[in-house]
Amino acid sequence: MMMRAARGAHYRLQRWGINPVNITNSELDRRALRTGFKSLRVACGILAALTSLAALAQQNVQQKVDTVVTNGKILTVDADFRVVEALAINGGRIVARGTRAEVARYAGPNTKVIDVKGATVIPGLIDNHFHFTRAVERWHQQARFEGVDSRREALRILAAKAASLKPGDWIMVQGGWTPRQFADAPGGFTLQELDGVAPMNPLFVQEGYSLVYANSLALKAVRLNPADGARRNATGLVSFQPPYALYDAMPPASPAQLDQNLSDFMHELNSTGLTGVYSLGQSKYLADRAAKGPLPLRLWETLPVFASDPASAIKAAALIEHSRPNQFDGQYGIFGLAEVLYGPFFDLAPRKDPWPPEIMNEYGKLATAAAHAGWHVHEHVINNSAVTDLLDTLEKVNKVQPIDKLRWTLGHVYDISPANIARAKAMAMTLGVHGAAMQAGAHMPLRKIADSGIVFGLGTDATIVSHYSPFVTLGWVVSGLDVGGNRVLDETLTREEALIAHTRSNAYLFFQEKALGSLEVGKQADLVVLDRDYMTVPVADIKHIRPTLTMVGGRVVFSAAPRLHP
Repeated sequence: MMMRAARGAHYRLQRWGINPVNITNSELDRRALRTGFKSLRVACGILAALTSLAALAQQNVQQKVDTVVTNGKILTVDADFRVVEALAINGGRIVARGTRAEVARYAGPNTKVIDVKGATVIPGLIDNHFHFTRAVERWHQQARFEGVDSRREALRILAAKAASLKPGDWIMVQGGWTPRQFADAPGGFTLQELDGVAPMNPLFVQEGYSLVYANSLALKAVRLNPADGARRNATGLVSFQPPYALYDAMPPASPAQLDQNLSDFMHELNSTGLTGVYSLGQSKYLADRAAKGPLPLRLWETLPVFASDPASAIKAAALIEHSRPNQFDGQYGIFGLAEVLYGPFFDLAPRKDPWPPEIMNEYGKLATAAAHAGWHVHEHVINNSAVTDLLDTLEKVNKVQPIDKLRWTLGHVYDISPANIARAKAMAMTLGVHGAAMQAGAHMPLRKIADSGIVFGLGTDATIVSHYSPFVTLGWVVSGLDVGGNRVLDETLTREEALIAHTRSNAYLFFQEKALGSLEVGKQADLVVLDRDYMTVPVADIKHIRPTLTMVGGRVVFSAAPRLHP
Protein backbone atom coordinates (compact mmCIF):
# COMPACT_ATOMS: atom_id res chain seq x y z
CA MET A 1 0.00 0.00 0.00
CA MET A 2 2.83 2.37 0.87
CA MET A 3 4.54 1.69 -2.46
CA ARG A 4 1.32 2.16 -4.47
CA ALA A 5 0.76 5.56 -2.83
CA ALA A 6 4.35 6.57 -3.53
CA ARG A 7 4.10 5.53 -7.19
CA GLY A 8 0.85 7.51 -7.53
CA ALA A 9 2.42 10.68 -6.15
CA HIS A 10 5.46 10.17 -8.41
CA TYR A 11 3.19 9.78 -11.50
CA ARG A 12 1.21 12.94 -10.74
CA LEU A 13 4.40 15.00 -10.43
CA GLN A 14 5.64 13.69 -13.80
CA ARG A 15 2.31 14.66 -15.43
CA TRP A 16 2.90 18.20 -14.24
CA GLY A 17 6.27 18.17 -15.99
CA ILE A 18 8.31 17.93 -12.84
CA ASN A 19 11.21 15.58 -12.22
CA PRO A 20 10.57 14.47 -8.62
CA VAL A 21 14.26 13.75 -8.13
CA ASN A 22 15.47 17.26 -8.93
CA ILE A 23 12.52 19.35 -7.73
CA THR A 24 13.20 22.27 -5.38
CA ASN A 25 10.81 24.15 -3.12
CA SER A 26 11.11 27.38 -5.18
CA GLU A 27 10.37 25.56 -8.41
CA LEU A 28 7.44 23.86 -6.75
CA ASP A 29 6.07 27.23 -5.62
CA ARG A 30 6.41 28.80 -9.08
CA ARG A 31 4.78 25.89 -10.89
CA ALA A 32 1.99 25.65 -8.32
CA LEU A 33 1.19 29.33 -8.77
CA ARG A 34 1.42 29.12 -12.56
CA THR A 35 -0.68 25.96 -13.00
CA GLY A 36 -3.06 26.47 -10.10
CA PHE A 37 -2.65 22.93 -8.90
CA LYS A 38 -3.20 23.55 -5.21
CA SER A 39 -2.57 19.91 -4.35
CA LEU A 40 0.94 19.93 -5.82
CA ARG A 41 2.74 20.65 -2.54
CA VAL A 42 0.61 18.04 -0.81
CA ALA A 43 1.56 15.41 -3.37
CA CYS A 44 5.22 16.26 -3.04
CA GLY A 45 4.96 16.11 0.75
CA ILE A 46 3.32 12.71 0.55
CA LEU A 47 6.10 11.42 -1.68
CA ALA A 48 8.81 12.73 0.63
CA ALA A 49 7.12 11.32 3.72
CA LEU A 50 6.51 7.93 2.18
CA THR A 51 10.06 7.75 0.88
CA SER A 52 11.33 8.53 4.40
CA LEU A 53 9.04 5.92 5.94
CA ALA A 54 10.20 3.31 3.47
CA ALA A 55 13.83 4.13 4.22
CA LEU A 56 13.16 3.99 7.98
CA ALA A 57 11.36 0.68 7.67
CA GLN A 58 14.26 -0.73 5.64
CA GLN A 59 16.71 0.58 8.24
CA ASN A 60 14.72 -1.05 11.07
CA VAL A 61 14.62 -4.38 9.25
CA GLN A 62 18.37 -4.24 8.80
CA GLN A 63 19.05 -3.21 12.38
CA LYS A 64 20.88 -5.89 14.34
CA VAL A 65 19.96 -5.95 17.99
CA ASP A 66 21.53 -6.95 21.28
CA THR A 67 19.04 -9.63 22.22
CA VAL A 68 16.20 -11.65 20.74
CA VAL A 69 13.75 -13.55 22.94
CA THR A 70 11.99 -16.10 20.77
CA ASN A 71 9.79 -19.19 20.58
CA GLY A 72 7.60 -18.09 23.47
CA LYS A 73 4.04 -17.42 24.48
CA ILE A 74 4.69 -13.76 25.26
CA LEU A 75 1.86 -12.02 27.10
CA THR A 76 2.49 -8.39 26.19
CA VAL A 77 -0.19 -7.05 28.59
CA ASP A 78 -0.78 -4.14 26.22
CA ALA A 79 -4.24 -2.59 25.82
CA ASP A 80 -5.37 -5.55 23.70
CA PHE A 81 -3.50 -8.20 25.74
CA ARG A 82 -1.74 -9.36 22.58
CA VAL A 83 0.25 -12.57 22.56
CA VAL A 84 3.38 -12.72 20.37
CA GLU A 85 6.16 -15.21 19.79
CA ALA A 86 9.27 -13.07 19.90
CA LEU A 87 10.82 -9.77 20.96
CA ALA A 88 13.82 -7.86 19.63
CA ILE A 89 15.68 -5.83 22.27
CA ASN A 90 18.33 -3.19 21.74
CA GLY A 91 19.85 -0.79 24.23
CA GLY A 92 17.58 -2.11 26.95
CA ARG A 93 14.35 -1.39 25.05
CA ILE A 94 12.01 -3.41 22.88
CA VAL A 95 12.41 -2.43 19.22
CA ALA A 96 10.19 -5.07 17.60
CA ARG A 97 7.76 -7.84 18.46
CA GLY A 98 5.87 -10.41 16.41
CA THR A 99 6.30 -13.90 15.06
CA ARG A 100 9.58 -15.79 15.27
CA ALA A 101 10.20 -15.20 11.57
CA GLU A 102 9.48 -11.48 11.78
CA VAL A 103 11.82 -10.93 14.70
CA ALA A 104 14.54 -13.29 13.40
CA ARG A 105 15.48 -10.64 10.82
CA TYR A 106 16.82 -8.48 13.66
CA ALA A 107 19.37 -11.06 14.79
CA GLY A 108 22.97 -10.62 13.75
CA PRO A 109 26.18 -12.50 14.46
CA ASN A 110 26.57 -10.77 17.84
CA THR A 111 22.93 -11.00 18.92
CA LYS A 112 22.19 -13.07 22.02
CA VAL A 113 19.26 -15.31 21.10
CA ILE A 114 17.24 -16.59 24.05
CA ASP A 115 15.05 -19.49 22.95
CA VAL A 116 12.48 -19.96 25.72
CA LYS A 117 11.23 -23.20 24.12
CA GLY A 118 7.54 -22.41 24.27
CA ALA A 119 7.55 -20.96 27.78
CA THR A 120 5.19 -18.20 28.86
CA VAL A 121 6.78 -14.74 29.16
CA ILE A 122 5.20 -11.83 31.04
CA PRO A 123 6.22 -8.23 31.75
CA GLY A 124 8.34 -7.65 34.84
CA LEU A 125 6.24 -7.59 38.02
CA ILE A 126 6.10 -4.44 40.15
CA ASP A 127 5.22 -4.35 43.88
CA ASN A 128 3.59 -1.06 44.91
CA HIS A 129 4.06 -1.38 48.69
CA PHE A 130 7.17 -2.95 50.21
CA HIS A 131 9.29 -2.43 53.35
CA PHE A 132 12.51 -3.21 51.53
CA THR A 133 15.31 -2.00 53.80
CA ARG A 134 13.84 -3.75 56.83
CA ALA A 135 14.48 -7.09 55.14
CA VAL A 136 17.95 -6.15 53.89
CA GLU A 137 19.27 -5.34 57.35
CA ARG A 138 18.82 -8.92 58.58
CA TRP A 139 18.74 -10.89 55.35
CA HIS A 140 21.79 -13.07 56.11
CA GLN A 141 20.02 -14.34 59.24
CA GLN A 142 16.63 -15.00 57.67
CA ALA A 143 14.66 -18.02 56.58
CA ARG A 144 11.33 -17.54 54.79
CA PHE A 145 8.06 -19.42 54.25
CA GLU A 146 6.85 -17.76 51.03
CA GLY A 147 4.25 -20.02 49.46
CA VAL A 148 5.13 -22.92 51.79
CA ASP A 149 1.96 -24.93 52.47
CA SER A 150 3.53 -27.77 54.48
CA ARG A 151 4.67 -27.68 58.11
CA ARG A 152 7.22 -30.38 57.32
CA GLU A 153 8.69 -28.19 54.58
CA ALA A 154 8.82 -25.17 56.91
CA LEU A 155 10.78 -27.16 59.49
CA ARG A 156 13.09 -28.44 56.74
CA ILE A 157 13.80 -24.83 55.69
CA LEU A 158 14.69 -23.90 59.27
CA ALA A 159 16.97 -26.93 59.67
CA ALA A 160 18.72 -26.16 56.38
CA LYS A 161 19.32 -22.58 57.47
CA ALA A 162 20.80 -23.76 60.76
CA ALA A 163 23.06 -26.21 58.94
CA SER A 164 24.40 -23.38 56.78
CA LEU A 165 25.49 -21.29 59.78
CA LYS A 166 28.06 -21.55 62.54
CA PRO A 167 26.92 -22.59 66.03
CA GLY A 168 25.70 -19.51 67.89
CA ASP A 169 24.63 -17.59 64.79
CA TRP A 170 21.10 -16.25 65.01
CA ILE A 171 18.25 -17.35 62.75
CA MET A 172 14.98 -15.52 62.29
CA VAL A 173 11.80 -15.65 60.24
CA GLN A 174 10.80 -12.02 59.85
CA GLY A 175 7.08 -12.69 59.50
CA GLY A 176 5.33 -13.12 56.15
CA TRP A 177 3.47 -16.31 57.14
CA THR A 178 0.40 -17.48 59.08
CA PRO A 179 -0.19 -20.70 61.05
CA ARG A 180 -3.13 -21.63 58.81
CA GLN A 181 -0.93 -21.87 55.70
CA PHE A 182 0.42 -25.28 56.74
CA ALA A 183 -2.30 -27.45 55.25
CA ASP A 184 -0.84 -30.66 56.70
CA ALA A 185 -0.70 -29.38 60.30
CA PRO A 186 -1.90 -25.78 60.90
CA GLY A 187 -0.60 -23.94 63.92
CA GLY A 188 2.44 -22.27 65.41
CA PHE A 189 5.68 -23.94 66.46
CA THR A 190 6.50 -25.83 69.63
CA LEU A 191 9.66 -25.54 71.67
CA GLN A 192 10.51 -29.13 70.81
CA GLU A 193 10.23 -28.42 67.06
CA LEU A 194 12.39 -25.29 67.18
CA ASP A 195 15.03 -26.82 69.45
CA GLY A 196 15.09 -29.85 67.17
CA VAL A 197 15.80 -27.94 63.96
CA ALA A 198 18.31 -25.52 65.51
CA PRO A 199 19.91 -27.07 68.61
CA MET A 200 23.06 -24.91 68.31
CA ASN A 201 21.54 -21.63 67.09
CA PRO A 202 19.20 -19.07 68.67
CA LEU A 203 16.05 -19.08 66.53
CA PHE A 204 12.79 -17.13 66.55
CA VAL A 205 9.85 -17.14 64.16
CA GLN A 206 7.87 -13.91 64.07
CA GLU A 207 4.14 -14.05 63.32
CA GLY A 208 3.29 -10.52 62.24
CA TYR A 209 3.46 -8.06 65.10
CA SER A 210 1.41 -10.07 67.55
CA LEU A 211 3.21 -13.33 68.32
CA VAL A 212 6.67 -14.87 68.22
CA TYR A 213 7.90 -18.47 68.63
CA ALA A 214 11.43 -18.93 69.96
CA ASN A 215 13.71 -21.84 70.79
CA SER A 216 15.48 -22.30 74.11
CA LEU A 217 18.68 -20.53 73.10
CA ALA A 218 16.81 -17.44 71.88
CA LEU A 219 14.62 -17.31 75.00
CA LYS A 220 17.60 -17.60 77.31
CA ALA A 221 19.37 -14.80 75.40
CA VAL A 222 16.58 -12.39 76.42
CA ARG A 223 16.26 -13.87 79.95
CA LEU A 224 13.05 -15.76 79.41
CA ASN A 225 12.39 -19.24 80.77
CA PRO A 226 12.07 -21.92 78.07
CA ALA A 227 9.89 -23.94 80.42
CA ASP A 228 7.07 -21.49 79.61
CA GLY A 229 7.07 -22.64 75.99
CA ALA A 230 8.01 -21.26 72.60
CA ARG A 231 4.91 -19.12 71.95
CA ARG A 232 5.18 -15.58 73.33
CA ASN A 233 3.39 -12.29 73.00
CA ALA A 234 5.44 -10.11 70.67
CA THR A 235 5.26 -7.02 72.88
CA GLY A 236 8.74 -6.06 73.96
CA LEU A 237 10.30 -8.74 71.77
CA VAL A 238 9.45 -8.08 68.10
CA SER A 239 6.35 -5.90 68.22
CA PHE A 240 5.39 -2.76 66.28
CA GLN A 241 6.90 -0.46 68.88
CA PRO A 242 10.18 -0.80 70.82
CA PRO A 243 11.69 -2.41 72.75
CA TYR A 244 12.67 -5.20 70.39
CA ALA A 245 14.56 -7.51 72.72
CA LEU A 246 15.06 -10.36 70.25
CA TYR A 247 16.23 -8.03 67.48
CA ASP A 248 18.53 -6.22 69.87
CA ALA A 249 20.10 -9.51 70.97
CA MET A 250 21.25 -10.18 67.41
CA PRO A 251 24.63 -8.72 66.42
CA PRO A 252 24.26 -5.90 63.87
CA ALA A 253 25.39 -6.46 60.31
CA SER A 254 28.76 -5.01 59.35
CA PRO A 255 28.88 -2.58 56.39
CA ALA A 256 30.31 -5.35 54.22
CA GLN A 257 27.58 -7.75 55.34
CA LEU A 258 24.91 -5.11 54.70
CA ASP A 259 26.23 -4.61 51.19
CA GLN A 260 26.14 -8.35 50.56
CA ASN A 261 22.63 -8.54 52.03
CA LEU A 262 21.49 -5.89 49.56
CA SER A 263 22.86 -7.85 46.61
CA ASP A 264 21.43 -11.12 47.87
CA PHE A 265 17.98 -9.73 48.61
CA MET A 266 17.65 -8.01 45.24
CA HIS A 267 18.62 -11.31 43.61
CA GLU A 268 16.01 -13.09 45.71
CA LEU A 269 13.31 -10.67 44.56
CA ASN A 270 14.43 -11.05 40.94
CA SER A 271 14.04 -14.81 41.39
CA THR A 272 10.36 -14.26 42.26
CA GLY A 273 9.79 -12.22 39.09
CA LEU A 274 9.99 -8.77 40.64
CA THR A 275 11.64 -6.07 38.54
CA GLY A 276 10.41 -3.03 40.47
CA VAL A 277 9.53 -2.24 44.09
CA TYR A 278 8.14 0.78 45.93
CA SER A 279 10.40 0.80 49.00
CA LEU A 280 8.72 2.71 51.80
CA GLY A 281 11.46 4.72 53.49
CA GLN A 282 14.85 6.01 52.48
CA SER A 283 18.29 4.51 52.99
CA LYS A 284 21.77 5.86 52.39
CA TYR A 285 23.26 2.48 51.51
CA LEU A 286 20.65 2.03 48.79
CA ALA A 287 21.38 5.48 47.37
CA ASP A 288 25.11 4.74 47.48
CA ARG A 289 24.63 1.46 45.60
CA ALA A 290 22.41 3.10 42.98
CA ALA A 291 25.09 5.75 42.39
CA LYS A 292 27.53 3.02 41.36
CA GLY A 293 25.49 1.86 38.38
CA PRO A 294 22.25 0.22 37.29
CA LEU A 295 20.49 -1.84 39.92
CA PRO A 296 18.97 -5.24 39.11
CA LEU A 297 15.70 -3.95 40.55
CA ARG A 298 13.96 -0.62 39.88
CA LEU A 299 13.41 1.07 43.23
CA TRP A 300 11.19 3.95 44.18
CA GLU A 301 11.67 5.40 47.68
CA THR A 302 9.73 7.81 49.88
CA LEU A 303 10.64 11.18 51.38
CA PRO A 304 11.24 10.71 55.14
CA VAL A 305 8.43 12.77 56.67
CA PHE A 306 7.58 12.45 60.36
CA ALA A 307 4.56 14.26 61.76
CA SER A 308 3.25 13.04 65.11
CA ASP A 309 1.62 16.24 66.40
CA PRO A 310 0.72 19.76 65.15
CA ALA A 311 4.21 21.13 65.89
CA SER A 312 6.06 18.41 63.98
CA ALA A 313 3.43 18.64 61.22
CA ILE A 314 4.48 22.24 60.56
CA LYS A 315 8.07 21.12 60.05
CA ALA A 316 6.95 18.22 57.89
CA ALA A 317 4.88 20.55 55.69
CA ALA A 318 7.93 22.79 55.20
CA LEU A 319 10.04 19.78 54.18
CA ILE A 320 7.36 18.66 51.74
CA GLU A 321 7.03 22.13 50.19
CA HIS A 322 10.79 22.52 49.74
CA SER A 323 11.58 19.04 48.40
CA ARG A 324 11.33 17.95 44.79
CA PRO A 325 8.86 15.13 44.10
CA ASN A 326 9.40 12.19 41.76
CA GLN A 327 13.18 12.11 41.45
CA PHE A 328 13.05 8.61 39.98
CA ASP A 329 15.62 8.44 37.17
CA GLY A 330 14.44 5.20 35.61
CA GLN A 331 16.40 3.05 38.05
CA TYR A 332 16.12 4.64 41.49
CA GLY A 333 14.94 7.76 43.25
CA ILE A 334 12.68 9.44 45.78
CA PHE A 335 9.15 9.29 44.41
CA GLY A 336 6.37 10.09 46.89
CA LEU A 337 5.11 10.27 50.46
CA ALA A 338 4.11 7.06 52.25
CA GLU A 339 2.61 5.41 54.10
CA VAL A 340 1.36 7.50 57.02
CA LEU A 341 1.24 11.19 56.19
CA TYR A 342 0.14 12.22 59.69
CA GLY A 343 1.03 9.81 62.49
CA PRO A 344 -2.14 10.11 64.60
CA PHE A 345 -4.22 9.02 61.59
CA PHE A 346 -3.09 5.41 61.65
CA ASP A 347 -5.91 3.03 60.84
CA LEU A 348 -5.77 -0.50 62.24
CA ALA A 349 -8.86 -1.73 64.07
CA PRO A 350 -12.35 -0.62 63.02
CA ARG A 351 -13.71 2.40 64.91
CA LYS A 352 -17.25 3.07 66.03
CA ASP A 353 -16.81 6.84 65.94
CA PRO A 354 -15.38 9.07 63.20
CA TRP A 355 -11.77 10.13 63.45
CA PRO A 356 -11.45 13.28 65.60
CA PRO A 357 -11.66 16.58 63.68
CA GLU A 358 -8.38 17.83 65.16
CA ILE A 359 -6.56 14.84 63.62
CA MET A 360 -8.24 15.15 60.24
CA ASN A 361 -7.67 18.91 60.14
CA GLU A 362 -3.93 18.42 60.62
CA TYR A 363 -3.99 15.70 57.99
CA GLY A 364 -5.71 18.10 55.63
CA LYS A 365 -2.99 20.71 56.11
CA LEU A 366 -0.27 18.22 55.23
CA ALA A 367 -2.27 16.89 52.29
CA THR A 368 -2.70 20.43 50.97
CA ALA A 369 1.05 21.04 51.24
CA ALA A 370 1.74 17.76 49.42
CA ALA A 371 -0.72 18.58 46.63
CA HIS A 372 0.65 22.10 46.24
CA ALA A 373 4.19 20.75 45.88
CA GLY A 374 3.11 18.05 43.40
CA TRP A 375 3.76 15.01 45.59
CA HIS A 376 2.18 11.58 45.13
CA VAL A 377 0.73 10.27 48.42
CA HIS A 378 0.28 6.56 49.18
CA GLU A 379 -1.80 6.43 52.37
CA HIS A 380 -2.25 3.47 54.71
CA VAL A 381 -5.98 2.95 55.28
CA ILE A 382 -7.63 -0.39 56.08
CA ASN A 383 -11.24 0.02 57.19
CA ASN A 384 -14.10 1.58 55.25
CA SER A 385 -14.96 3.94 58.10
CA ALA A 386 -11.46 5.40 57.94
CA VAL A 387 -11.67 5.55 54.14
CA THR A 388 -14.84 7.63 54.53
CA ASP A 389 -13.19 10.08 56.93
CA LEU A 390 -10.10 10.34 54.76
CA LEU A 391 -12.11 11.01 51.59
CA ASP A 392 -14.14 13.67 53.45
CA THR A 393 -10.86 15.45 54.14
CA LEU A 394 -9.38 14.94 50.69
CA GLU A 395 -12.49 16.25 48.94
CA LYS A 396 -12.03 19.48 50.87
CA VAL A 397 -8.35 19.57 49.95
CA ASN A 398 -9.17 18.91 46.30
CA LYS A 399 -11.39 22.02 46.13
CA VAL A 400 -8.49 24.20 47.28
CA GLN A 401 -5.55 22.34 45.77
CA PRO A 402 -6.52 19.77 43.12
CA ILE A 403 -5.08 16.28 43.49
CA ASP A 404 -6.58 14.76 40.35
CA LYS A 405 -3.28 14.83 38.43
CA LEU A 406 -1.23 13.21 41.20
CA ARG A 407 -2.66 9.66 41.23
CA TRP A 408 -2.82 9.43 45.01
CA THR A 409 -3.21 5.88 46.33
CA LEU A 410 -5.35 4.43 49.09
CA GLY A 411 -3.18 1.56 50.26
CA HIS A 412 -4.50 -1.72 51.77
CA VAL A 413 -8.28 -0.98 51.72
CA TYR A 414 -9.24 -4.35 53.19
CA ASP A 415 -12.77 -2.97 53.35
CA ILE A 416 -14.06 -0.28 51.00
CA SER A 417 -17.63 0.42 49.90
CA PRO A 418 -18.74 0.98 46.29
CA ALA A 419 -19.65 4.54 47.25
CA ASN A 420 -16.12 5.22 48.50
CA ILE A 421 -14.58 3.57 45.46
CA ALA A 422 -16.60 5.98 43.31
CA ARG A 423 -15.56 8.97 45.45
CA ALA A 424 -11.88 8.04 45.11
CA LYS A 425 -12.26 7.51 41.38
CA ALA A 426 -13.89 10.94 41.00
CA MET A 427 -10.64 12.49 42.25
CA ALA A 428 -8.58 10.25 39.91
CA MET A 429 -7.18 8.38 42.88
CA THR A 430 -5.89 4.80 42.73
CA LEU A 431 -6.02 1.79 45.03
CA GLY A 432 -3.27 -0.47 46.33
CA VAL A 433 -4.38 -4.08 46.94
CA HIS A 434 -1.86 -5.93 49.07
CA GLY A 435 -1.03 -9.50 49.99
CA ALA A 436 -1.18 -8.59 53.66
CA ALA A 437 -4.96 -8.80 53.27
CA MET A 438 -4.57 -12.49 52.45
CA GLN A 439 -2.50 -12.99 55.58
CA ALA A 440 -5.22 -11.21 57.58
CA GLY A 441 -7.98 -13.26 55.96
CA ALA A 442 -9.74 -10.10 54.78
CA HIS A 443 -12.63 -10.58 52.35
CA MET A 444 -11.79 -7.73 50.00
CA PRO A 445 -14.41 -6.58 47.45
CA LEU A 446 -12.13 -7.22 44.48
CA ARG A 447 -14.88 -7.65 41.89
CA LYS A 448 -16.48 -4.36 42.90
CA ILE A 449 -13.08 -2.66 42.68
CA ALA A 450 -12.33 -4.11 39.24
CA ASP A 451 -15.80 -3.41 37.83
CA SER A 452 -15.72 0.22 39.04
CA GLY A 453 -13.01 1.13 36.53
CA ILE A 454 -10.75 2.69 39.14
CA VAL A 455 -7.04 2.00 38.56
CA PHE A 456 -5.71 -0.45 41.15
CA GLY A 457 -2.36 -2.16 41.52
CA LEU A 458 -1.12 -5.20 43.40
CA GLY A 459 1.59 -5.32 46.03
CA THR A 460 2.35 -7.13 49.26
CA ASP A 461 3.32 -4.96 52.29
CA ALA A 462 6.26 -7.33 52.84
CA THR A 463 8.10 -8.47 54.83
CA ILE A 464 6.57 -8.76 58.32
CA VAL A 465 2.81 -8.73 57.71
CA SER A 466 3.06 -10.28 54.26
CA HIS A 467 4.96 -12.58 51.94
CA TYR A 468 6.87 -10.93 49.06
CA SER A 469 6.13 -13.42 46.28
CA PRO A 470 4.06 -11.85 43.48
CA PHE A 471 2.81 -15.27 42.38
CA VAL A 472 1.41 -15.92 45.85
CA THR A 473 -0.45 -12.61 45.48
CA LEU A 474 -1.61 -13.42 41.94
CA GLY A 475 -2.77 -16.86 43.04
CA TRP A 476 -4.72 -15.36 45.95
CA VAL A 477 -6.65 -12.76 43.91
CA VAL A 478 -7.45 -15.21 41.09
CA SER A 479 -8.33 -18.30 43.15
CA GLY A 480 -9.62 -16.65 46.33
CA LEU A 481 -7.47 -19.08 48.34
CA ASP A 482 -4.63 -18.42 50.73
CA VAL A 483 -1.42 -20.45 50.74
CA GLY A 484 -2.99 -23.20 52.84
CA GLY A 485 -5.94 -23.57 50.46
CA ASN A 486 -8.39 -21.77 52.76
CA ARG A 487 -10.99 -19.59 51.00
CA VAL A 488 -10.42 -15.99 52.05
CA LEU A 489 -12.01 -14.11 49.13
CA ASP A 490 -15.60 -14.14 47.94
CA GLU A 491 -14.77 -11.90 44.97
CA THR A 492 -11.87 -12.68 42.64
CA LEU A 493 -10.19 -11.33 39.52
CA THR A 494 -9.59 -12.85 36.12
CA ARG A 495 -6.03 -13.86 35.31
CA GLU A 496 -5.77 -10.94 32.88
CA GLU A 497 -7.04 -8.41 35.44
CA ALA A 498 -4.61 -9.67 38.06
CA LEU A 499 -1.59 -9.57 35.74
CA ILE A 500 -2.47 -6.06 34.54
CA ALA A 501 -2.71 -4.94 38.19
CA HIS A 502 0.78 -6.29 38.97
CA THR A 503 2.36 -4.76 35.86
CA ARG A 504 0.73 -2.05 33.75
CA SER A 505 -1.39 -0.52 36.51
CA ASN A 506 1.56 -0.26 38.88
CA ALA A 507 3.58 1.45 36.17
CA TYR A 508 0.71 3.96 35.94
CA LEU A 509 0.79 4.54 39.71
CA PHE A 510 4.44 5.60 39.34
CA PHE A 511 3.91 7.71 36.19
CA GLN A 512 5.95 5.16 34.24
CA GLU A 513 3.27 3.87 31.86
CA LYS A 514 5.26 5.01 28.82
CA ALA A 515 8.34 3.04 29.88
CA LEU A 516 7.23 0.06 31.97
CA GLY A 517 4.38 -2.34 32.60
CA SER A 518 3.88 -3.99 29.20
CA LEU A 519 5.99 -5.50 26.43
CA GLU A 520 5.56 -2.90 23.69
CA VAL A 521 7.93 -1.30 21.19
CA GLY A 522 9.77 1.59 22.82
CA LYS A 523 9.36 0.33 26.39
CA GLN A 524 12.00 -1.08 28.70
CA ALA A 525 12.69 -4.79 28.29
CA ASP A 526 11.64 -5.86 31.77
CA LEU A 527 10.32 -9.41 31.47
CA VAL A 528 9.98 -12.76 33.22
CA VAL A 529 10.11 -16.26 31.71
CA LEU A 530 7.93 -18.73 33.65
CA ASP A 531 8.25 -22.45 34.35
CA ARG A 532 4.56 -23.01 33.53
CA ASP A 533 1.75 -21.19 31.76
CA TYR A 534 0.14 -18.55 33.94
CA MET A 535 -2.94 -18.52 31.70
CA THR A 536 -3.74 -22.24 31.88
CA VAL A 537 -2.24 -23.67 35.07
CA PRO A 538 -4.94 -24.56 37.67
CA VAL A 539 -5.71 -21.45 39.72
CA ALA A 540 -4.68 -23.17 42.94
CA ASP A 541 -1.21 -23.71 41.44
CA ILE A 542 -0.52 -20.12 40.38
CA LYS A 543 1.23 -19.59 43.72
CA HIS A 544 3.71 -22.31 42.74
CA ILE A 545 4.82 -20.67 39.47
CA ARG A 546 8.57 -20.04 39.40
CA PRO A 547 10.50 -17.76 37.06
CA THR A 548 13.32 -19.36 35.10
CA LEU A 549 14.70 -16.03 33.87
CA THR A 550 14.19 -12.38 34.82
CA MET A 551 15.34 -9.45 32.72
CA VAL A 552 15.55 -5.75 33.67
CA GLY A 553 16.28 -3.26 30.92
CA GLY A 554 17.48 -6.02 28.63
CA ARG A 555 19.91 -7.38 31.25
CA VAL A 556 19.45 -10.90 32.60
CA VAL A 557 19.39 -10.42 36.39
CA PHE A 558 18.24 -13.91 37.34
CA SER A 559 18.43 -17.27 35.64
CA ALA A 560 17.51 -20.67 37.01
CA ALA A 561 18.32 -22.28 33.66
CA PRO A 562 21.65 -21.17 32.15
CA ARG A 563 20.76 -22.99 28.92
CA LEU A 564 18.21 -20.23 28.20
CA HIS A 565 20.89 -17.62 27.62
CA PRO A 566 24.11 -19.10 26.24
